[in-house]
Amino acid sequence: MFDYLFRVQVQPQAPSPPALPASPANLSPPTEGWLDQFLAFIYTIAHWAGGLIVGLVADIIPLQTPANLVDPIGYLALLTVFLIVAEVAKKVAWGVVVVGWILIGVRVALEVFQKQP
Repeated sequence: MFDYLFRVQVQPQAPSPPALPASPANLSPPTEGWLDQFLAFIYTIAHWAGGLIVGLVADIIPLQTPANLVDPIGYLALLTVFLIVAEVAKKVAWGVVVVGWILIGVRVALEVFQKQP
């Protein structure tokens, strides 16, 4: 009844080629990690910003900017924006610290003045 389950059919197969040794030529390219993707993202933004700045300058001043200056201008623009944001964040942090010390001083003063008979 179930004799078809036990029948084995052997089909001839061509011999497989020998395995190649690991070398850079026959290895698959590595998958991109998060750092590669982040750096590619930063490069894309820098290139876009550099092209935008070069285009704006070209509209104002008829100057032929070399194409190899687009990326450095973009990176400098990104660095400038980062420094501006860091400076603003630093001022905000100092403001929070000063307000915090003032509130603590007020709280201590209230405690001192409430304990007097």
